Order: sequence, then structure tokens, then C-alpha cells
Amino acid sequence: MHDLVTIGDIKLDTFVVLPEAHLQCSMVEGNKTCWLCLEHGTKIPVEDFEPQIAGSAVNVAVGMSRLGFRTAIVAMLGADATAPLARAVLKEEHVDARYLRVLKRERSSFSVVITYKGQRTMLAAHRPHHYHLPALAPFKWLYLSEMGKDYEELFRDLVTMVKRRGAKLAFNPGAIQLQGGARKLAPVIKATDVLFVNREEAHQLVNNRANGIDLRHLITRLWKQGPQVIVLTDGSKGSYAFDGGDILHLEPFPAKPVEMTGAGDSFATGFLAARMYGKDIGECLRWGAANAASVIGVVGPQPGLLSKTKVARALRMHRAITTKTL
Repeated sequence: MHDLVTIGDIKLDTFVVLPEAHLQCSMVEGNKTCWLCLEHGTKIPVEDFEPQIAGSAVNVAVGMSRLGFRTAIVAMLGADATAPLARAVLKEEHVDARYLRVLKRERSSFSVVITYKGQRTMLAAHRPHHYHLPALAPFKWLYLSEMGKDYEELFRDLVTMVKRRGAKLAFNPGAIQLQGGARKLAPVIKATDVLFVNREEAHQLVNNRANGIDLRHLITRLWKQGPQVIVLTDGSKGSYAFDGGDILHLEPFPAKPVEMTGAGDSFATGFLAARMYGKDIGECLRWGAANAASVIGVVGPQPGLLSKTKVARALRMHRAITTKTL
């Protein structure tokens, strides 16, 4: 039996770290917006250049494997160089790849991630696939993450499977799913045990793109859509969790950001691992914060993912950082 099966896209991310660039910033609708400016038609020196297999599903599967769980992944790839790279990573990280499907005459999704001063600018190409849910061996938890278009049939089948098997579902909707709105996602959200979103995504799910409601109202409105637990991350302001009792808030663990890709996935991994180990939601937030602080300190979403021993060390080091009631 698998402890966790993740479902989502696998892609190839190429990380480019810029030593120098120009930022042009201004206020747009009350928010500070910056543009990364590079000289057109010239050669730009880079500090680092590194391709990595990525995507929320693989990031979480790898992270949970390092934390001691039996994991598998359901994903589709094009018949290109990304497929053997993905298989090699999954094998090395002890993630069951039996549900990995390589599609002939199709290409894998990919991104170029430009990093400057710890922040990323992503150039992404999402390849459309017709998603299909295979017959899965027994599992305890399922983690559903970002996908491209034509995901609807898989989502319907997935909700039916989770209910029929009495398994638990964690859900982190991707950009394309969020574009469809809360009504389209309602059956999945209602069946979800733990919903992971950042603040902007939360506003999209309650149809409030102008950020015009307070955080407490935002979280409770999300919870009323059906999930057992809401986990909301808000960058440097920390994270929040709500299961119908008090709304808990945790400040981030100290970190020196190098590259932010995978911050949300690593937080979700830590939180979910702690929950599967039977921890309360306050301690789950601390596990998430420990994992995220490690991941953003290096380039890419997986190199900084912690083992259970390293999480315990980080928790001891930052024992003074505990949850507070909002």
C-alpha cells in the first residue's frame, strides 16, 4: 500500500541565476509591481544555469519519500528527453513510477526560471494532455496538484475513487484550475481533507480578486466550501491553518532566500507529513515552515527538501517560533 499518491504534471525547469539586472517598479492598483529589464539584442552573463525535473506532484512525492513515506506519482510526459530524466530522479528518490505514462508524438511541459535577488520570473510552456486516471493500488492519501487543460474527467473520477476507497485527499489547485473558478472545482474542494492555497489563490476561490475581504473572513469562507482543513501561505507574513476551531498563524522560519521555486510545495509537504504522523495543526505548520525555509535557501524545488531527522533538527533550532491565534 502507498501512503501517498500524487497526481499532476511533471516538467523540466531550467534555472538561470542572474548576477545583474535592472528592476523597474511602480504602483499598479495600489500594489507594487516590478519589471525585470534586460538589454535587448545582447549577450547576458549568468551566474548559474541548472535544469531540474519539477512540478508540484513530483516535488511533493520526492519530499514525502524523504520524510519516510511510501509514495507514487501519476503523471504524463512527452516522448522527449524529460521522460528518462524524470524516471531517473524518481528511482533515486524511491518514488514508485509505475503510473508514469509517456505519450508518443507529444512533448513535455517546460519552464525557464530566471532568478534575480531571490525572486523568480518564470517563462512557462504547458503542453496539453488528455488526462486519464489509472487503476491505482491501495493508498491512504492522494495529493492533487497543478494540471493543464482537459483535467475535468480525471477530477470526476478521482472524487469517486477517493470516496469509494475511504481515502483522504489533499488539494493544491494550479493556475488553470483556478481560472475555472470555485463552482467548477466545488466537487473536489468538498471532498478535500486539506486544501493548500496562497493568499491570492484563496481570493480567486471566493471570487474576490480585489483582495477586499479580511483574512479571517477569507479563510472561513474557504472552509465553508467543504475542506476539513484550510492551509493558507502568505509569503513573508507566514502561514495560517483552520479546521473549524481557532485560526492559527505561524511566522516563517528564518532563511536567506536564494530562489523561491517550490516554496509552496515544500510547505505543503511538511504540513502533510506531520498530519500523516498524527501531529496537531499547529505542529503541522511548523513542519511546513521548516521544510520551506530549507528549500528557498538553494536553487530549485527539490535539493533543499528535508529528511525527517533534519526536520526535527530545524524544529529544535527554532523551538521559540510557535503558533498564535489570529
